[in-house]
Amino acid sequence: MQLKFSESVTITGELSAVWETATDAGTWADWDPHLADCGFDGPFAPGGTGWTKLHGTPGNQKGPFSVTAVDHERSYSTESPMPMGKMLISTRFEQVGDDQVGITRDVELHGGFVPFFRLFFLKGMRRDIPHTFEALGREAGRRALEAGEAA
Repeated sequence: MQLKFSESVTITGELSAVWETATDAGTWADWDPHLADCGFDGPFAPGGTGWTKLHGTPGNQKGPFSVTAVDHERSYSTESPMPMGKMLISTRFEQVGDDQVGITRDVELHGGFVPFFRLFFLKGMRRDIPHTFEALGREAGRRALEAGEAA
């Protein structure tokens, strides 16, 4: 079984600052309102691995992921094992105007977990993606302002 969906958002920011924040995977939980914790080992490049823990996840359950592709300041892709399958996420970035960045997240799920995901998680994930990207824009702006003040 397979499920595909995509969400797109335009946020305020400069592409380089948004990209730098988005690929600093070890700090995602600092600004993403949906993450309780996260971790990442090594550079953000193919083969890099990390984990996330969503708010409300019982116990110490962490969702592992690996980076499968990176096109600097354009896109990155990850793969996460799921029960009886996997989830593939590709996130694309594009400067669409002065101080505006378009972000598109394509999600694919494969395997026996798809019906369960569709029933219990799809609606919430689709609803939450724009909030994550809005938070990304705020954090990228905060970091850019902080860097400008330090200069």
